[in-house]
Amino acid sequence: SSGINAEYGIQSGEWFIKAYAPWCGACRSIAQAWIQLGAWADDKEYNIAEIDITKGFSIGNQLLVTRIPTLFHVKDGEFRVYSGPRSIDVWKRFLAEKEWEKLETYSWYRKPGSIPMRIFGLLISFAMKVNDVHDYLTKEANVPPFVSVIGLIAIPLFVSLLIFLACISTAHTLWGKPKAPHTIGFQSSKQPPQTPAEPAEEKKEQ
Repeated sequence: SSGINAEYGIQSGEWFIKAYAPWCGACRSIAQAWIQLGAWADDKEYNIAEIDITKGFSIGNQLLVTRIPTLFHVKDGEFRVYSGPRSIDVWKRFLAEKEWEKLETYSWYRKPGSIPMRIFGLLISFAMKVNDVHDYLTKEANVPPFVSVIGLIAIPLFVSLLIFLACISTAHTLWGKPKAPHTIGFQSSKQPPQTPAEPAEEKKEQ
């Protein structure tokens, strides 16, 4: 069967996934071949899918895509990167003859869904949102670019500072300042050292 924009549900079964961006010329050059591959796999156990890495928080943010298009093979949650020729005949052979078994799988921390990759994906999504705001401020609101950059840096820092101060104030209100130990009436069990008495002077004989 074939699937488009497979954001989730790829942890089981066999998938061949293309990570792409709409503006990428190389991605557009293989678009038709990818559609044909999906039609070929429609009555087979392979799932042919594609992920637009420019769209918000998705599994695409967690794949650490450094160039596009990048092709991923997934079998029962095990991720591999395909780096062979971009040809439909080669792709068919890659799937039918299980050539993907020769490729190295991702380590556990590199897999989408792992805690490190979820955090990374959230950071990427946040960066994309900030970039969208910057584009709006500079292109639509006619804000000077340097003002936009300073504002996007200063405002989060200021908000973080306010949150920090609010946490400190709340903690102080709930628990107060630590009290010094109570020492009134405290007596030490140790006796102070005694100064040795000076020897008495012998009486002079009269």
